[in-house]
Amino acid sequence: MIVQWLTEVNNSYLVALAVLIALVVEGVKLGEWIDRKWLPLVASVIGLVLGLVIALIYQEAIILTCLNGVIAGLMAAGGFDVMKAVWQVPEELL
Repeated sequence: MIVQWLTEVNNSYLVALAVLIALVVEGVKLGEWIDRKWLPLVASVIGLVLGLVIALIYQEAIILTCLNGVIAGLMAAGGFDVMKAVWQVPEELL
C-alpha cells in the first residue's frame, strides 16, 4: 500500500523501490549479518533482484528494469548518507 501511494505521488516506481530497498537494508543492518561497509553493495543487489522481479511480473524489458533497480538501490544507499550529513542522526542508528 505504501509503495503504491509513493508511486502515485511521484509518478515513478523508482522512488517507491528506493524506499522499499532502504527498509530491507535497514533490516539487514539491524540484524548485523553483514559488515556495514558492504551495505551500498547489498542495496544495489537487492535493487537488481527486485528489478528482475518487477520485470518478470509486469513483462517489462529485463535489462532496463534491472538497471532501474540498481539505481534505486544506490538511491537508497545514498539517501541515508545524505540524511546523516543534513540531520543529526542518533548514534544507535549509525
